[in-house]
Amino acid sequence: LRDWIQESQVAFNAYVRYRDKDKPCISCGKPLQEVSIGGKYDAGHFFSIGAAPHLRFEEDNCHAQRKYCNNWRSGNAVDYRLGLIKRIGLDRVEALEANNEPAKFGIDELKAIKQHYKTKLKELKQR
Repeated sequence: LRDWIQESQVAFNAYVRYRDKDKPCISCGKPLQEVSIGGKYDAGHFFSIGAAPHLRFEEDNCHAQRKYCNNWRSGNAVDYRLGLIKRIGLDRVEALEANNEPAKFGIDELKAIKQHYKTKLKELKQR
């Protein structure tokens, strides 16, 4: 199960990073291409996977974020929320914050999630 979670997370994160590659960091607004500690950028979760595992594959909960903001500023949560409101709107942010529905991921569901995001990434790259 852990292997499937990891593989699904890799596919999801790759999709998010590519989806947001031309946008600024969700937290600080700086360009993602800017050289930063560790180089490149992360698929940063607003609600961490540890705190909200049910939101790990929720697209509204994950956006491209400079490694500095994600790792060195602990996600930069306050500024992340402000950036999230600008990007997806207050209604969707509040819906995300209110989502406490537990999710259990089985192997079949994780296989489907992995394939879904690999397909979405492929389609995005073809545009």
